[in-house]
Amino acid sequence: MRTTGAMTERQRRFAAKNHNLIYRYLHEKGWEVSEYYDIAAFGYLRAVRRYLTEPGLSIYAFSSIAWQAMTQSIASFLRAEARRKDAERRYIREAVLAVPDPFAELEARLLLHDLAAVSSKQQYALAEMRLQGYSIAEIALAQGMPKIRIRRLLKELYRTYLQLYMAGEAAACAEDRRRNGFP
Repeated sequence: MRTTGAMTERQRRFAAKNHNLIYRYLHEKGWEVSEYYDIAAFGYLRAVRRYLTEPGLSIYAFSSIAWQAMTQSIASFLRAEARRKDAERRYIREAVLAVPDPFAELEARLLLHDLAAVSSKQQYALAEMRLQGYSIAEIALAQGMPKIRIRRLLKELYRTYLQLYMAGEAAACAEDRRRNGFP
């Protein structure tokens, strides 16, 4: 039974009378009172409510019910802390790995510079978003266009850039050949 809201007067008196169980539990388990009191107290208060509202629990000593509830609260907290620390370690590890490569950034800027010369403003904006890591679906949503139109505009731009790049490569090869004495 899950109970919410304020405790009844009977539950408050019972909790106050048995309050020392929290300290006994923490000392016996070796937990620092200053660090774990609040966490154990939540389990303790949950045990008080359950013990006084669920008749079947009266066959057990309250301390057994409270002990179990405090153990569950602290175990749940420790699992959450472990997940948080693990997520923090993963984030730090990924952040270190994600250090930008200055050559990749330069190459992307040069690519954008070349694309600016051969593209429409719309195509340039789409290419810029794509280089920033946006998916076609995200670009379509942001630009308010169908995905097929985004793909078509980027494909046109790619073909134009390839022609420009191939022409530049052919000219560079011809220049190299000329310098080396080949016709």
